[in-house]
Amino acid sequence: MNLRTILTTMVVLVVALVGTVWLGRGNGDLDPVKPEKPVNDPADDRPKVATSGPYPKAVVEKPRYNFGEMAVGQSLSYKFVLKNEGEAPLEVKKGNTTCKCTLSEMKENSVAPGESIEIELTWTPKSPQEHFGQTATIFTNDPENQELKLQIEGTANNLIAFTGDSSGSPHWSLPVMSNSDPVSFTGRIHTKYLDEFKLLEIESSKPGLTSSFKPLTPEELKEDNAKSGYSIVITADPSKFPLGGFTERLTVKTDIPNDTEASHSEADHKHPEGEDHKHEHQPGNRNFVIQVSGNHTGPIRIVPTFGVYWNPESMVLNLGEFSAKEGKEVTLSMFVEGTEQPLKILNQEIAPDYLKFELKKDDSFQSKTKQRYELKFAVPAGLPSVSFGRGNLAKVKLETNHPNAKNIEFRVQFVSL
Repeated sequence: MNLRTILTTMVVLVVALVGTVWLGRGNGDLDPVKPEKPVNDPADDRPKVATSGPYPKAVVEKPRYNFGEMAVGQSLSYKFVLKNEGEAPLEVKKGNTTCKCTLSEMKENSVAPGESIEIELTWTPKSPQEHFGQTATIFTNDPENQELKLQIEGTANNLIAFTGDSSGSPHWSLPVMSNSDPVSFTGRIHTKYLDEFKLLEIESSKPGLTSSFKPLTPEELKEDNAKSGYSIVITADPSKFPLGGFTERLTVKTDIPNDTEASHSEADHKHPEGEDHKHEHQPGNRNFVIQVSGNHTGPIRIVPTFGVYWNPESMVLNLGEFSAKEGKEVTLSMFVEGTEQPLKILNQEIAPDYLKFELKKDDSFQSKTKQRYELKFAVPAGLPSVSFGRGNLAKVKLETNHPNAKNIEFRVQFVSL
């Protein structure tokens, strides 16, 4: 081995030795990796079970209670009785709950052997439910019952029920108005939860829609399985309604407070049919809205030509979809009764203003009681694309000289592309 080889080998050994010492020193300066603190388990603070007896024994005779029927907005409570039938103190702690859960006072959260506590569960439904279930978990140091599940269940209905009630929104339909005679409909408002309530007044969104009311008879209350309620008669005057379909509102004002609650004793819970309800009157009373719909056909009858869609109940003409470049025109026949004078338009309102409307009498039509007219609706060609759907219908409002058809309103639906 020559001198150059020996020197090279020595240099490599020195560099390796220095690197090893430096790396060893660096590793010693690094902070040791600290294990992450485990997330606390909610069960960590549960009552601890003794390693040997004597043990407590947690007993709840009925861990599930059914309220039966209750009203939306009313609070019902039930007190479960938890007894310690063991030989050592029973430690109790409230766990997760889906409703309001209250433990009766205990000395240091402990129940002595032979003693008991009350656990009250309360529920206030916010909406109708065919079946609801709410639970509360109670932790104990009973080795055989470390978790107790208490449950309340039942059915939640609207506090007030109506004839024609659909998902809490009553809708009443009037008979068709085909002449000058008023039409009426009788409905009911009632409750199975309140011993009594007062119907203060009913406001109408339309002057031609009036109402009257009276308390339900005992026979009528029995029919509705109700404790209290009223019969409401609504009447529509055809002279106050334009021809065509309509929807109006009745606002029913009552003395029922906004925050009505039901208070039930344990005895009441055992006999739901005899429940007593207490009402705490808070500022503001409840109002209810009834949607009232009808159709005023009056002395006219409209017959569309082939391929034209016309809804006589809503007085809506559907032109469908068509090319904006080409436009569209349709013709309908209108038969008029109740006057010998030709039908004249005294005033008209059309929206949008580019929608064309024309009324023309058919002098060739022979009848002693009727007149025939042609109705033409047209969307001119070459207009921009536009859509008039259910919530945004085009309208043609007419004021005429007919004594029983002073106002006629047509609504038009179409999409031009």
